[in-house]
Amino acid sequence: MDNKNGAIIVFFSKDGNTRSGAKRLNERLGGKIIELQEQKKGNFLQALFKKGSKLQGNPWNEITGATDVYLMQPIWASNAVPAMNAFLQKADFSGKQITIITFQQFADLRNSDKVHQEIAAAVKQKNGQVIGSYAFIGGKMGQCAAEKFIYDQIDTMELPNSPIGDP
Repeated sequence: MDNKNGAIIVFFSKDGNTRSGAKRLNERLGGKIIELQEQKKGNFLQALFKKGSKLQGNPWNEITGATDVYLMQPIWASNAVPAMNAFLQKADFSGKQITIITFQQFADLRNSDKVHQEIAAAVKQKNGQVIGSYAFIGGKMGQCAAEKFIYDQIDTMELPNSPIGDP
């Protein structure tokens, strides 16, 4: 799909929840999707200690021309996932507006505010501006929630400059 409005969705997904969300968001935005791929799978301990994993390629270079960047990931061990930690370490967010989107298994969305604040601090340190954040519910660990469940949550997002409008 052509990147009609300079929006790029950068995501990591282990069980498919975030992938499903990124797909739906891209249907609404008409942007470009970048899936973070690890050389070796990150794990719970890396997330717990806020470590990164080695990523395939140079995905941080793919956001160069973007104006709006959506960072999407699950929450592991009440923290950002290792793949996103690695991306945040190398990305330059200068002049970019960032929206943070997380998925987790807990209906009370516990610790999502903390994770959003930590990602926002990393974005700000790399000269970006966070303009919004959303916390959504995915499937239980090791499971993907129903696509309609994920889509319905993504459809609650207000998207400025969406080429196809709000559903």
